[in-house]
Amino acid sequence: MKYIVIDLEMNPIAAVHKTERETCKLEVIEIGAVLLDENYQEIGSFVTLVKPRFNSRIERRYEKLTGIKTEMVESAPFFEDALDMFFGWCNRVPDEIQIIQWSENDFVQFSKEIQMKNILLSDQNQKYMDSPWLDFQAEYGHTLGLERSISLKDAVMYAGEDFCGRQHDALVDARNTAELFAIVRDETKCEKALQHVIEALKPKNNLSIGDLFDFSAFSLSA
Repeated sequence: MKYIVIDLEMNPIAAVHKTERETCKLEVIEIGAVLLDENYQEIGSFVTLVKPRFNSRIERRYEKLTGIKTEMVESAPFFEDALDMFFGWCNRVPDEIQIIQWSENDFVQFSKEIQMKNILLSDQNQKYMDSPWLDFQAEYGHTLGLERSISLKDAVMYAGEDFCGRQHDALVDARNTAELFAIVRDETKCEKALQHVIEALKPKNNLSIGDLFDFSAFSLSA
């Protein structure tokens, strides 16, 4: 079994495209992914910018967030081509793979954008959309006993690690998610991370630890 950890960056569809926005309000502008072996070590990576069809520019807020400027995507492939490139990269992995995302939003975005743009996938590529993607944000919270969702950056910090690189860069976020995934799947590292989480979220005032954690949920995934 190999693991592909994916992250997407998006840009809003322009308000003038009302029909498209009924299905999907965002378009992918970057796909980043890392390939992990059975020991959760990185053995490959994929990244591409994506040219949006329904907005002629990267909105200022998203430019500041991602560092992606309009001119950077002008010669980039459109979503359907970038998607084919990504799945082609996946297809070159000889073993069975599990796709991992920080939250369910990436799979939802792929699904909605494929639907909105009427993209017909080959049988070989469709299998990746038919297979379940692991929502690692949910697994992280369950494994460490958290009762509320936290951001990727906070999750890395609470595990006692430093976030490496610029947040909201697709490949950087995928790598940080992969590092966190490796920690959670290692019993010793996971127990150490739990102690960091407890310390980082130590309750103040009259809150109890029980208000923040559900320790009955603490278990390690196989």
